[in-house]
Amino acid sequence: MPTAVVTGGSGGIGAEVAGELRARRWKVVSLSRRDGCDITDEEQVTRAFGALSSLDALIHCAAVLIKRPFIEMSADDWDQQLGAGLRGAFLCSREAFRLMRRRGGAIVMVSSLSGVTGAEKFPGMAAYVAAKSGLAGLTEALAVEGREHAIRVNAISPGAVDTEMLRIAGVEGPALSPSDVARVIVWLASPESAPLTGANLRMDP
Repeated sequence: MPTAVVTGGSGGIGAEVAGELRARRWKVVSLSRRDGCDITDEEQVTRAFGALSSLDALIHCAAVLIKRPFIEMSADDWDQQLGAGLRGAFLCSREAFRLMRRRGGAIVMVSSLSGVTGAEKFPGMAAYVAAKSGLAGLTEALAVEGREHAIRVNAISPGAVDTEMLRIAGVEGPALSPSDVARVIVWLASPESAPLTGANLRMDP
């Protein structure tokens, strides 16, 4: 039975991904504050991954959005969003590399159109945009370093997705369903998408 870690697996896209993987007979470990793990805490992340004997996929869905004009944004607002979105990705990916380097695996970063150069940006979301842009760059860098270990690293950048975060963002217009996005993420995490690596798939609603 393959094993996957899903960050942010207690809600939104993460919960859909976890459910889709379980339906395909994967063992799923969900890491989120609701599950008792703060993925910005190095010790907690190391402990969570240390409990695993093997790992086939890491899907990083965790994100925080605090919509606020940049001039009013506090350092804590900034740190929360960069922490969940980017520091958490770093800590979890590093542990995933350590577990996967002997027999390979897949890492999928859930970025956003907000992090794609040239895509429309919205006011009040500077930290979120910075976090998602960082994920896109991290994906490319890790794809290079993972190649010698047969670790594939890809990203997906959906536009509006019908989740609570979309309502916080206040963005109107057509939206993807979380299940639509989850199916593509699961494909990226599975051997079916080999040998794709270093890609950032854009999903427009």
